[in-house]
Amino acid sequence: MMTRQYPIIVIVRDRLSPLQQLLAWLDDVGQRNIWLCDNASTYEPMVKFFDSTRHRVVRNTVNLGHRAPWLSGLVAELGAETPFVVTDPDVVPCATCPLDALDYFAETLRVHYDIDKVGFSLRLDDLPATNRHRAAILAWEQQFWVNEFKPGFFFSPIDTTFALYRPGLGHQNARSLRSAPPYEARHMPWYEDSSQPSEELVYYNAHADRLISNWNSDRIPANVRAKLRGRLGKDSGAT
Repeated sequence: MMTRQYPIIVIVRDRLSPLQQLLAWLDDVGQRNIWLCDNASTYEPMVKFFDSTRHRVVRNTVNLGHRAPWLSGLVAELGAETPFVVTDPDVVPCATCPLDALDYFAETLRVHYDIDKVGFSLRLDDLPATNRHRAAILAWEQQFWVNEFKPGFFFSPIDTTFALYRPGLGHQNARSLRSAPPYEARHMPWYEDSSQPSEELVYYNAHADRLISNWNSDRIPANVRAKLRGRLGKDSGAT
């Protein structure tokens, strides 16, 4: 169990199922200071969930994308003097992840003052063949396992994958560390059957902002496609 509480800001947009799994893990490790930063969700089960959850909900009137925690003022309010978490709703620590993960990340930030954030690596060894993007995901993610910072950590950029930030503002994605197993998480959209999308995923894709890159849609993000084009064939989904 973790020894301290951390402000945890979860970016939310119409994906309820993985959010509930993430909240269950946070509850298991005793974290209580949880803020749901909603990017104008309209999925009815999600809207109803907001009305019943015990967690604090900040409802943005427009989709602010990955910058929502900053543009909404939550980071300035909650993270000025204490380490804080920013995460997407679909990054869920594995069952084998030690329960002291955030304390472990906080100690790493304390020791390495030149690092802005420390987060989970993403598990890759169990991605199902039913994900049509599997080859593209593996090709893309291999870059994050190349530069070992020290035993247990890789020097690797982090955007809004689950990470603990040092207090303040001005964090740089490039000044980030990803933890090696057992401190790893699953990116839940990678485990969905591409041929049988859930009702929730269909709704999410139909109402998503196409200018905001993510791995939830039926096509991989444009920036990933551009970098992988030519390295992977059409069957991988890198088109």
